[in-house]
Amino acid sequence: MDLKKEIQKLIELQEIDGKIISCKKDRDFTKPQLIAEITAAFEEKRNITRQAEEELKNLQIIKKQKELDLQTKEEAIKKNQAQLFQLKTNQEYQAKIKEINSLKADVSVKEEEILQVMEDIDAAVKKLEERKSLVSRQEVEFKQEKSKIEEEIKQVEAEINHLQGKRDILAKEIEPDLLQKYEYLLENRSGLAIVGVKSGVCQGCYMSVTDEVINQMKLYKEVMTCPMCARMIYPQEDFS
Repeated sequence: MDLKKEIQKLIELQEIDGKIISCKKDRDFTKPQLIAEITAAFEEKRNITRQAEEELKNLQIIKKQKELDLQTKEEAIKKNQAQLFQLKTNQEYQAKIKEINSLKADVSVKEEEILQVMEDIDAAVKKLEERKSLVSRQEVEFKQEKSKIEEEIKQVEAEINHLQGKRDILAKEIEPDLLQKYEYLLENRSGLAIVGVKSGVCQGCYMSVTDEVINQMKLYKEVMTCPMCARMIYPQEDFS
């Protein structure tokens, strides 16, 4: 077995696996998270429209209640006016007039309040129409952006399949025991199984490697591992 050639294959396999891992992260986390973020942002904008609808609804309820109050007071005025002719004393008459005038004053206040509410409703309707128009445009933009990201996910999925095909071919060319060790490290060392040693430093954990290990590594009699992180190591300058 030409160990140097096997290490070269492992280095190439690691490069492919690194791309696969990056693509899967993009597919499974980064892009779905981006979709979640733009969806949440759009829902927040849509909630503002719902709030505007609720404000308009509340104003319409207030207007209806004030109109009912006004109607009640106007009916009370008519009732009291009808009673004027039934009173026998001037004192009773004056008291009734005072009551009627008080009710008329209340009616005037209610009419002013209703006019104010009507103005508020007009403003609320205008605000709601503006919000709906804005959200309608934002919804188009949101759907376009979401569709774009979903298409990117499909492209990433295609790239993963392409890389996986290359990986399968290359893996078959690697000595089984080495491949098994590589696979184990790939799974248990954060997706990084084989790394170079540069200037006496492991590029996986960035700890110093002893001269003895470096010398053994350069003999290519066996695949050496970093004493600190246990990853496979190779002299980086030999594979530049």
